[in-house]
Amino acid sequence: MKICVLNCSPKNELSITLQAVAFLQKWFQEKLKEDEFDIVPAFSGTVTEKIEKAIKKADLIIMSGAVFHFDVHSSMGKLLDVLSDDHHDMIKDKPVTFLSTSGMVGDTLAHNRFEIWAKRNGLRYINSLSLESSEILSPIGREELFCWFKYTRSTAGYYKSGVLPQAKKRGRVVLLDTSENEIDRIASAIKAAKQRFEASGFDTEVITLRDKVIHNCTGCQSCFSNRICIYKDDWEKTFENLYLDTDMIAYFGELHYSTLGNCYKTFLERHASLGRSGIEDEVIKSYFFILDEKADREDITEFKIHCEAFDGLNCSYLSDICEIESNDKVREMCDKMTIAYNSDIMPQNGFLKDGIRNGFSKIAASVKERCPGDYRYFREIGCYDTIEPSPHVRWLDNAEDAKKDREARLMPYKMTLLHLEGLPVITERRKNKSISVIERQKAAARGAETSDASMKRPHTC
Repeated sequence: MKICVLNCSPKNELSITLQAVAFLQKWFQEKLKEDEFDIVPAFSGTVTEKIEKAIKKADLIIMSGAVFHFDVHSSMGKLLDVLSDDHHDMIKDKPVTFLSTSGMVGDTLAHNRFEIWAKRNGLRYINSLSLESSEILSPIGREELFCWFKYTRSTAGYYKSGVLPQAKKRGRVVLLDTSENEIDRIASAIKAAKQRFEASGFDTEVITLRDKVIHNCTGCQSCFSNRICIYKDDWEKTFENLYLDTDMIAYFGELHYSTLGNCYKTFLERHASLGRSGIEDEVIKSYFFILDEKADREDITEFKIHCEAFDGLNCSYLSDICEIESNDKVREMCDKMTIAYNSDIMPQNGFLKDGIRNGFSKIAASVKERCPGDYRYFREIGCYDTIEPSPHVRWLDNAEDAKKDREARLMPYKMTLLHLEGLPVITERRKNKSISVIERQKAAARGAETSDASMKRPHTC
């Protein structure tokens, strides 16, 4: 596969994001001998002859660059405008993605802008990646980068071939109907998704929330200590059926004020009984929606942020959100989810997850005697560790000092890449599969060691 990398960083060769590309090149071009990387400087904001030549022959375009003031750099923004205004026929239908290494909340806005640009200008957008720069110095960060790129190149290949992807091993998919009333368009989309997933080799089940008896959370906080809700209704059984042994979840519903409707919100609010630490399961998720009579086009962008916030609470990979325009589009999204499943893709460490988790860790610390399970969870993942200031940060007086500083910061990346042997080790996904989420969370609240055998049987009311 021919891969065009447009290096949009103002630091050019001294860009840390470009170091992530160097890791990909070493793995996929040098070791696997599957790809050909053409890395082109693209900071000028203009489409040079070299950029034009690289894009024309590319099977996949990667934009690599930094995030400035919560957005793509102004030079990269100019390049995107020039490409869409003056070279639309050249970029149309090209698979494209974006790689950054800030790994912060602000990256969400930059990546959403890039996604909107790609989709509005007829490119085939593939889910982009934001990593904290130092992550690629660790095995888990390199694994995330490796699996993301497996997904990216496989999706680019799928766009070229159009062949139905087959699941590498039989998994389980749940299609969750969140609509408060039966809607023909949503029912048709669910049917199309079910047929597509089953054709790819998945066991598929449909859960309809409106058929369940689920009471509204009263905010009584009785569950904070023992994680047992005062209500005995369909919530617990529905939740376990949604998550137990599930590899992927597709949500269907009406978009109502930038989010799914009250039926789903009622179900989601009862998740509070599981604690503030979220649900520790690696599940691939996508959201399929139609606009209700009160929604408008601006709600779609807001909905993407809402979905990232929901999934920022737990270890889930947000594959995409998709407006139900046709069943062909639904089937395409199902295929992309299957490719993500086959690629062992990891939950993203960047975007909103860290910001949301840090906020909840502060809440857990303030009520640690009442919610010991939450506090212990955040303590174990290091939320209360004090980060020592880097001894390498020093005063910079001029541009020459700044250049030397950037060169020094690159040394660990270059040394790691130089001594890198083999490909990243792929860790086991869904380690807690087949074990009741609710029983695990109750055990965490008690601080008890509960056997796997006792937790495999979901508690039902």
